[in-house]
Amino acid sequence: MADIHLTRDLLWAVTRGQLPASVVTQIGTQHLMSLCATCRQEITAFQRERAAPVTDDYDRVFHLLPAVLAEQVPRLEREQRGAARDLEELLALSREERIRKVERARNRFRSPTLVRLLVTESRKRVQADADEALHLARLGRLVAHCNPQIPGAFDLIALTTAQMANACRAGNDRRQAEEHFGHARYVITHHGVTDTEILARVDYMEGSLRLDQRLFSQAEELLARAAMLYRVSGDALETSRVLVTLGNLYCFRGDLPLAIETTTAALKGMQGHADPRLYLCARYNLTSFLTEDGQYEDAADMLSVDEDLYREFPEAWTQLRLTWLRGKIAAGRGESIAAEKALLAARDGFIASGHGYDAAMVAVEDLTLLYLREGRASDVKRLAEEIIPIFQSQDVHREALAALRLFQEAARQEQLTVQVVREYAKYLRHARTDPSLPFQPAKLS
Repeated sequence: MADIHLTRDLLWAVTRGQLPASVVTQIGTQHLMSLCATCRQEITAFQRERAAPVTDDYDRVFHLLPAVLAEQVPRLEREQRGAARDLEELLALSREERIRKVERARNRFRSPTLVRLLVTESRKRVQADADEALHLARLGRLVAHCNPQIPGAFDLIALTTAQMANACRAGNDRRQAEEHFGHARYVITHHGVTDTEILARVDYMEGSLRLDQRLFSQAEELLARAAMLYRVSGDALETSRVLVTLGNLYCFRGDLPLAIETTTAALKGMQGHADPRLYLCARYNLTSFLTEDGQYEDAADMLSVDEDLYREFPEAWTQLRLTWLRGKIAAGRGESIAAEKALLAARDGFIASGHGYDAAMVAVEDLTLLYLREGRASDVKRLAEEIIPIFQSQDVHREALAALRLFQEAARQEQLTVQVVREYAKYLRHARTDPSLPFQPAKLS
């Protein structure tokens, strides 16, 4: 990873628009120049050109622009349409047939636009089907490799390799993710990759991996730099996407005020709701952070405002999390009956849909605490007894199951306290993205 450090104050000044454009550009240039020798040469040349006096040549160039555009725009449109047809044809085939089709082609399946479309498809599928996302990113890299004359070949190789790493991350194959990111960084450093958006994308995806690994300092540095680069490139939506992830990082690290501030800044950059699901995610996260911070009335007000927004996403995954959040808010406001009803509905819904880890989190983090605060020891024991037989057949990994067994035994012995339960819940949150993380009961003493 390049030795680039971005202070938090600087990040906020940029994302809030408090720095003039000339200063933002200069900051971005300084950070880009530290990436590699080629970047420094290119940017230095650019700065010399910008500083050179304007001559009559510029007037002649501007007179030629309409003719140049008239020639280039139809070509780009044809390439876009052709790439879209190529993508549609590839997606209709099996994975093996896609690879053969690309390898055997002579003229088709060779455009940089197709590479980018494959990366976009991979991004769309990375959460729901990490295997397919990995295949599509690898297919994009194959297209780039099959055409040595493809414009921006190394930029595209770096982009597709980093997307492969991101798909491996989503599939919990961190060893492969590390290898792919290492290769992407090698290409960036040794082959003069200077495309600002690609550099930002690589930083963002690698920062997400470091967050999963709980390497918070590295994750913050990478994500902050990605936000800076997207800001420099003028991409407000992608800047907001990175800030949403940064907000999660700060919450995960226990800095709720900064998580709230960061997510609020992210929402300000989402004009027109260009990505409705990202907007929903940011609104949900902000409501959740307010709830965790004890600002229950503000959180309830946000849910009330967002009722129509949540109706646009009727799938179970979203609605169960909404029910869970409503239960948390009700519990914080002292509405025990409403809280228990919502939390039990969320837990049962997660069990029915095969999301055992979420069900475990509802049971440990919320229902147990609710019962403890009300002195309902028998309900705590009953809840703990229900955990293991349900979750053994679901998606809770071995280390987490060991923690749940200890939780169950502590409930039987009536040794659970609010503080102990919070420690179990904290472990489960961390272990979710790190199945190898061992449970250390000594920390609960």
